[in-house]
Amino acid sequence: MKKNLSHILLFLWMSMVCLLGCKTPELSGSEHVKGKALASSKENADLLYLFFNANKEKILGNFETASGLFAQCIKLDKDNHASMYELALLDEQQGKYSEALSLIKNAVAHDPKNSWYMIAYAEILKKNKKFNDAVAVYSQLLKYEPDRVDFYYSLGTTQMHAGKYADAIKTYDKLEEQIGISPEISTQKEKLYIKLNKVEKAILELQKLIDAFPQESSYYGMLAELYQANSMNDKAFDTYNKILKMDPDNPYIHLSLADYYRTINDKEKSFQELKSAFKNKDMEVDTKIQILTSYIQLQQTNEELRSQAYELAQILLEMHPNESEPYARYGDLLLQDKKIAEARDQYRQALQIDKKSYLVWEFLLRTDLALSDYNALLTESEEALSLFPNQAFVYFCNGLAKMEKNQNEEALEIFNAGLNLIINNDLLKIQFYTSIGDLYHKMKKNKESDEAFEEALKLDPKNALVLNNYSYYLSVRSENLEKAEKMSLLSNQLDPENANSQDTYGWILYKEKKHQEAKEWLEKALKNDGEKSATLLEHLGDILFQLGDAENALIYWQKAKSAGEGSEMLNKKISEKKLYE
Repeated sequence: MKKNLSHILLFLWMSMVCLLGCKTPELSGSEHVKGKALASSKENADLLYLFFNANKEKILGNFETASGLFAQCIKLDKDNHASMYELALLDEQQGKYSEALSLIKNAVAHDPKNSWYMIAYAEILKKNKKFNDAVAVYSQLLKYEPDRVDFYYSLGTTQMHAGKYADAIKTYDKLEEQIGISPEISTQKEKLYIKLNKVEKAILELQKLIDAFPQESSYYGMLAELYQANSMNDKAFDTYNKILKMDPDNPYIHLSLADYYRTINDKEKSFQELKSAFKNKDMEVDTKIQILTSYIQLQQTNEELRSQAYELAQILLEMHPNESEPYARYGDLLLQDKKIAEARDQYRQALQIDKKSYLVWEFLLRTDLALSDYNALLTESEEALSLFPNQAFVYFCNGLAKMEKNQNEEALEIFNAGLNLIINNDLLKIQFYTSIGDLYHKMKKNKESDEAFEEALKLDPKNALVLNNYSYYLSVRSENLEKAEKMSLLSNQLDPENANSQDTYGWILYKEKKHQEAKEWLEKALKNDGEKSATLLEHLGDILFQLGDAENALIYWQKAKSAGEGSEMLNKKISEKKLYE
């Protein structure tokens, strides 16, 4: 390492002597440098030393130190254009475009024929959006060095940025005279002619390119797209067919033809061409995935697109059975169609091939939740945790599964660990706090349960789910019923057709002995629930009993038993035909 650095420093020293040649005494006999008389040879030596060290620091990557040393050079010699140039480059590198422009402009004023200065001047002008001035600089450079191909390229692109499209075409024509027809020049000229609304000239430019390179099918594709964009459909179709004859195995021509047929509203042929592209193994799987994804996004509102999306997904799986992404995208399609179990199968297949995609794991866990399959949720969230220990949502799923399995202490530990991982996601935090509140209620730790719900409400005071759960737990304990009633009413205002919220509000009214109002709210809830909830049915039975309708109370208790698991006292209520609380 030291040996290499010494070589660099030796080379640097030699370079600095050459660069500062203009600073050595002139042959006139007076000891001075250009633009400023030096007091002594020592001052000249000091300047050389500073410049050398500035460049050394620049090479070592110490840009701030280098900038300071170059600034000292300029302070010592206000006409030191080499330091101005170097400092301008450093300022440009750090995004200080205005400061860089002032320095490089001054350097050019001292040495106007220095091509390095002029090139830097033009580039810094462009960074300052002064394209017309940059055009003038490149034009001047070409006067000094008329055979420099790179100057023609730079001038042409700068003229484009300046909006001087016709001038840019002339520049590219001159460049073409020097180097001949090239794809870079021809495609630039085509774009410029289109900007000038000279479509025929753009077509001629591409035809010229095709004549020069007749075996290159991509240029035919560009010409066909230009025809198509300008409603020259017959010419576009003829050109696409030429490409098919030249390159019949090219899958991308089928994509172009699919687009062509769609343009002329021939949907059937368009889809046939798209399928041909999908069946071609030479087309990258990522391109096919992008197309399928666009179908998935649109298919919900279009039955025809839904059918096509399924067909494309099946072709994708057949052509790429060892890739994980096709299975994942097929899972997305099924999930949007509410085929949750089938979607889960596809996500699992994707993960058998490649377990690295967190997003696929998240969708898999969401399907477990949607299916209320807590056995699968527990197993799969455990595996996901081992792969993604920093993903809070995985902790959330694992905590829910453990809570459902009555592993309450482990669930609480997981919830708290996941909560600490959340950054800038209040919605997920609310879900955590709500689940922690539910868990503490289950563990009969009422104070901790209330605190968790309060934390959730700090983040979103109008979260209907939090308001409903919190108020229901208060009603079950017959505590703070006035607060519970206010929260429950708000949850119903926020989500007016929610049977659970209506049941909660009715139950709070029941606890407050407002039996008739409670009955009305429970009947609303039953209408929205379709008499599926055992808890809701049992609650209405209790209210009817309190209203003196023991016969119908018994009917609803029996319905509750048929619907599922009711309270601990449900069987006793039915057998003794009496209310127990």
